[in-house]
Amino acid sequence: MANLRQLWQSSLPFRRVTAASVFCVTALLVYLGSHIPRSVSLPADELNARAMARVGEEQIVIRNPAIAEGDLALSYVGNKNEIADLWLENATLDDRSQRLLFPGNSTPAPARISYTTGASPDKPQADDTCHTTIEIRRAKGSAPVTALKLYQSDATAGAQRFRQVVVDAGATTMELEIHTDAPTLEATDLPGCHKLLQVGANQPIDLPPIPIRLVVPSGKIDLHFNPANASQPIWTGNGQTFEAVSLGDSVLRGEDLQVVSTVRPKAKLEVRASPAANRVTLSHLKIGSEMLQLDIGRDTEKAMAYADGASLYNYNLVATIQQNPILSFAFAAVLVPALWKWVRKNCFPNSSE
Repeated sequence: MANLRQLWQSSLPFRRVTAASVFCVTALLVYLGSHIPRSVSLPADELNARAMARVGEEQIVIRNPAIAEGDLALSYVGNKNEIADLWLENATLDDRSQRLLFPGNSTPAPARISYTTGASPDKPQADDTCHTTIEIRRAKGSAPVTALKLYQSDATAGAQRFRQVVVDAGATTMELEIHTDAPTLEATDLPGCHKLLQVGANQPIDLPPIPIRLVVPSGKIDLHFNPANASQPIWTGNGQTFEAVSLGDSVLRGEDLQVVSTVRPKAKLEVRASPAANRVTLSHLKIGSEMLQLDIGRDTEKAMAYADGASLYNYNLVATIQQNPILSFAFAAVLVPALWKWVRKNCFPNSSE
């Protein structure tokens, strides 16, 4: 310590190097103090605007969603003018549906299954449509869902054709129930009433109006939604989004939301629930012709948000000092002049005052 004191008193270059080092360290601390990630209160319009996955390029990934055995992961209840079709790349009928539709046959290995609309009757001006209901649940006895992916793969949807969402729960077994019902007992020839079921290489089955239950051990679940009358689209608003599909029953909670690119390594957006909240609420799935979007959070929830790996919201030391009149005065009128006087005295002793 004595040697340093002696060096300080005798060496002008040492004092200058020390002062420059103090300045650099102070600047670094101020920079770090202005870039400390902080949580943001939800919901936030900026995050909702960023929670968008473009068709063929990005996916929405919900990590560790709170889906218990038998709980809904996604649901849809049809309305007027809405026709829903479904494709599964790796599925089987459940035992009851298998016995009903293929009596005497054993349950086959998982294969492609489609539930689609047959030829519609020549009634384009019909007042109503047969309504399709779809429920996707986590199967009992299945492993937890570690990541629920939502994306679009069909680039030909276009502004006036259909809306698509693909659901992938990874290796978790999911169960589906789907049925299409006429609005009245007599109205069985409306658009969307004629449904075809194709299981693997079997011939398509012209289905009666009964519920069909399916088991998906893995793979994607591809849903399409069409208007029965093209002159009356099912999407609304300036964004032309279809909003009849619900995450979970009405909301879904997850530890982490990501919008990931299929070509870039870092997530375009990542929203992590704060440690106190543990999970963040996700809702209002919006399905456009070229994108998927959802709302993040509800009142009282907080989360950390990152874009391309960098924090979106930071604690800003400089802004805090500027906004506080006492700190601002102390910094501008006391600390800065005192520091400058100290630097001039020790590093430029021959300069004029």
